[in-house]
Amino acid sequence: MCQEIGHTFGLDHQDENFNNTNLNTCMDYTSDPSANQHPNQHDYDELAAIYNHLDSLTTLASSVLGNKAGIGAKDIDTENPSEWGKSVRTFNNGRSSLFERDLGKGDKLFTFVIWAGESASH
Repeated sequence: MCQEIGHTFGLDHQDENFNNTNLNTCMDYTSDPSANQHPNQHDYDELAAIYNHLDSLTTLASSVLGNKAGIGAKDIDTENPSEWGKSVRTFNNGRSSLFERDLGKGDKLFTFVIWAGESASH
């Protein structure tokens, strides 16, 4: 599961050869997965490179939601499915879904949900 979540966040395999030295990361294929249950420092460094923006742009919450649509980030309850908008796509036999909320003025907010539990219902 760690590897699939890593892929969702943009990580790739560090090594796909089962016979190479174990890299102690869930993003490594290995013949002995006992030490490969979690990400390693390389994975965290990659996530920082992907998501750490060093530019001068503001976040979605303060720009699109706060300025253009007149909706403050604190006004959206991300834990409330009615706030996500309409379901536009379902993946993995209903285990994950993409929702779209129209914020007006050409802006949209997309929420990707990974459903946990025995059955996915929404």
